[in-house]
Amino acid sequence: MQTQQKRWLTDLMEGVPSIVFILLWRQSGDLEFAGWVGSALCLMVLGALIGMKVRMHPILMGVNIHILLATPLIVGLFRLGFDGVGDVLAEYAYGGVLVTVFAVGFAQMLFSRSRFAALENVTDRLQLVFSAVLLAICACGAVWALMTPGSRFVPVVVTIAALIIGRNFLQARLSDKSAGAGVLVTGSAAAPGTSQDVQA
Repeated sequence: MQTQQKRWLTDLMEGVPSIVFILLWRQSGDLEFAGWVGSALCLMVLGALIGMKVRMHPILMGVNIHILLATPLIVGLFRLGFDGVGDVLAEYAYGGVLVTVFAVGFAQMLFSRSRFAALENVTDRLQLVFSAVLLAICACGAVWALMTPGSRFVPVVVTIAALIIGRNFLQARLSDKSAGAGVLVTGSAAAPGTSQDVQA
């Protein structure tokens, strides 16, 4: 299997918990049930990816960690009698996805060699620059989502889409430049041989 095919399949796997969570939530209206199913799926997906030693998508990893932890945390607070804290977290839980993505991304920027952007064929300085740009977009989206809890679905979807599309665009540009450089190098290496063949 080619690397790009494997990457596409693992990205699809990582996206399944959030897709199932949203579908169950919208269809059943039972947020807690959807949350528990999403949490279980995230646990299985994250466990499978760790077991396969596959590099996780830097953005979807934050989304999945949020889905994994949100429902157990909120339900646990209610069960323990901390209704006030539970109500606040429940109200901002969906917008909190971007807070978790930002926190996970910031941790990756500090401790991961591939930073938050996790782009291929790029210097560490550019990796830092691109990671900072993505984190800035995530932070703006998080503020937008938390300040407008009534329309929290829109800022979360728009911001995550912007992060994923923006990262994919950057990777495509870098891959195109790398491929173009490879063609130039190959052409330069072939030129002397071609000239000699013609002279012969």
